[in-house]
Amino acid sequence: MSLREFLVQMEKQKQVLHVEENVSTRFDISHITSRFNNDGPILLFENVENFETKVVANVSGTRNRICRALNVDSEGTLRESDRCLALAQQSQDSD
Repeated sequence: MSLREFLVQMEKQKQVLHVEENVSTRFDISHITSRFNNDGPILLFENVENFETKVVANVSGTRNRICRALNVDSEGTLRESDRCLALAQQSQDSD
């Protein structure tokens, strides 16, 4: 799935916040993005100074969004990532 296709899906699910104000890449985008926690929406900056293209941020802000983008089951992926983290922790503890 392309980024465009994914954004269309997320739009349908009301997961995209459009930022229409004029923003700079130097400070504004990072400042605005930092105001949202990991469960925040995808941010689509539509008016970026000195750029003709839009900028998207926080696309992978949640595990669920990552799983949707990769077209994988979120429950199984979560269990597997927890298992891998536990194995890594055990390995560190035994060193």
